[in-house]
Amino acid sequence: MRLVLVRHAQSTGNHEGRWQGHANYPLSALGHEQARRVAASFQPDVDDDGHGTTLLYASPLERAAHTAQAISDVLNVPVTPWALLKEYDVGVFSGLTREEIRTQHPDIATTFYQDRNWNTVPQAETVESRAHRAEAVLDHLIAHHPGNERVICVTHGGFMQYLVAAVLRTERIWGFRPGNTSVFEFDLTAEAHRESRNTPAGLSPYTCRIERFNDMAHLFDQE
Repeated sequence: MRLVLVRHAQSTGNHEGRWQGHANYPLSALGHEQARRVAASFQPDVDDDGHGTTLLYASPLERAAHTAQAISDVLNVPVTPWALLKEYDVGVFSGLTREEIRTQHPDIATTFYQDRNWNTVPQAETVESRAHRAEAVLDHLIAHHPGNERVICVTHGGFMQYLVAAVLRTERIWGFRPGNTSVFEFDLTAEAHRESRNTPAGLSPYTCRIERFNDMAHLFDQE
């Protein structure tokens, strides 16, 4: 399976500096252009019989769904909405800027900005739940797409960090900043994914491959 993770294009919430979580924001004007560009960067993928081998999943939140639709229009494949790909719920911070959070929830904000512990934010999805959800996504994909399909998942920057950790089987969650419409691409199989450093295959850099990581070249290509 070639697993391709794509962060959604810029939303109006991104543009305004708001914590979004499950709040629904449409794409901004720049976001529509970003979606067009990332979609144009994908080439149709066909097998030896001329059949398409790409599957496209997306978070049902508007900013991801609209980004996925742009990709769908280029590749002529349907979008399958998948709730497991949604951004994590940011609880009482939803829809607020940092300044608004500090004004409306000063005690919670003080605690949160000291150690960034999301488990202290009321109504937010726990970090444990995020990790389990990411593992469930990967387990499902590996089980249902064992062949050479290209599987594109349009998701969100926060949750993407947990997805990448699940793909790489890291012992902890590494933080990074996925840009809008950034692309992460991995080649992996169920057998190779089960290997570890205790086996020759697990020590080989060829059985599982990182092809792209936080790639945003499509935003800067001259047309």
